[in-house]
Amino acid sequence: MSELIMRTAGSDDIVQLAEMRYDYTLEDHPELTVTDEQKRDYTDEMHEFLEEAIGSENWVVWVAEYGSEIVAHAYLEMIRKVPRPGKATKPFIYMTNVYTRPRHRGLGIGTRLTQVIEQWSRELEHDFIVVWPSGRGEDFYSKNGYTACSVPMELKLSFESAQQRGSFL
Repeated sequence: MSELIMRTAGSDDIVQLAEMRYDYTLEDHPELTVTDEQKRDYTDEMHEFLEEAIGSENWVVWVAEYGSEIVAHAYLEMIRKVPRPGKATKPFIYMTNVYTRPRHRGLGIGTRLTQVIEQWSRELEHDFIVVWPSGRGEDFYSKNGYTACSVPMELKLSFESAQQRGSFL
């Protein structure tokens, strides 16, 4: 078998990354039914997102690859904080869409990927990495040195949530 390579994604990876996001979504939501038109719309939107994200200053996509197959990935968004007097301001990382293909799970690939990301983040002097794992991911992140922090709060802005609150325009 080929050697496992950890690297940042390039434009040649867009097709595989879009397919993996699709698979990841259906794995997490088996009840979801996607029409051919919805899949085409998703594919177009995901390709556009990745074309903009890859190579930008705001996003980095790390991949683990065997040969020409991407077997795991993690998306990192660099978040600049508002400067504060008397303190150097360093960006933090929002890590999302962390996924390992099912047949490659349990081999330590995800752990190696998070270690590479941690080392890279330290070298660039980012302040911290934040991730909101699904319930099944909490043990993985704890095992890899992440700790629970304050629960974020959110305000849903979708039409459906406004209807539920009885406050839609």
